[in-house]
Amino acid sequence: MTHPGSPFWVSSPALQSHLNRTATGHPGVDWLSYVRTLHLPAVLGRTLVIGCGNGDLERALASKDGVGTILAVDADPSAVERARRQAERAGPAAISHAVFDPERDALPDGPWDAILASDVLHHVLALEDLFARVHAALALGGRFVLVEYVGPNRFQYSEERLALAQRYFRLLPERLRRDPATGRTLWRRERIDPVRLERERPAEAARSEAILPLARRAFVPEAEYSGGGGLLHPVLSGLVQNFGVGGSEEERLLEVLCAAEAHLSASGLVEDAFRIFVGRKRMT
Repeated sequence: MTHPGSPFWVSSPALQSHLNRTATGHPGVDWLSYVRTLHLPAVLGRTLVIGCGNGDLERALASKDGVGTILAVDADPSAVERARRQAERAGPAAISHAVFDPERDALPDGPWDAILASDVLHHVLALEDLFARVHAALALGGRFVLVEYVGPNRFQYSEERLALAQRYFRLLPERLRRDPATGRTLWRRERIDPVRLERERPAEAARSEAILPLARRAFVPEAEYSGGGGLLHPVLSGLVQNFGVGGSEEERLLEVLCAAEAHLSASGLVEDAFRIFVGRKRMT
């Protein structure tokens, strides 16, 4: 099946196989299929997806055997509407959607057999409170699954990591190096000033490195899997819109970058930028 989208949204067989192999050890098995088989009950009655975005995750989950109803929520009403339309076209009648702000809104009524959060927690300031609410809403034996950026506080890679990424960034042709927002050709990733980051993205400044430790305390850790991205994130972040028209040339470039990330990770030279965490409800 198709990878639900995290950490990148580039449609590429090479990238798909790399992310699958990184997470599960098998190039043809994505992380969601793996987690569904190993960690979720055979009959999954009610599932909540937090941070649904365009809806890829809930549609992928709904296609699997034994999955009942799914409520997918997001703080962005336009994203919820897009996800709803996509689900209607795809046909899974068991998916519903709603607007939900994880900072302010009460969690949709449980109990939930599984709660999944995808690429949303780094936006949440009151993360301990959200984890407590998620834990309370899980059914006995329920599972919480997160897929998140867990690297250094967002955009704050070290100078050494940026220099390493720049070496591979130069492999990209100029048309792929252009910032899609400005059209300017980029030559390196600049580190955002910490004061500016704190002002503009307070949750990301405070929470990226704290997500896993907080999750491990709030839930009983069951498994963690690599989401990769240690090289690919600083090299490709912000440029994914440039891919998709170059065909075999782009695919060869992505094969080189994926192989480089696999080698650097195995050598201990780069750490994961993304992780998949599975935890279960604590018995009290």
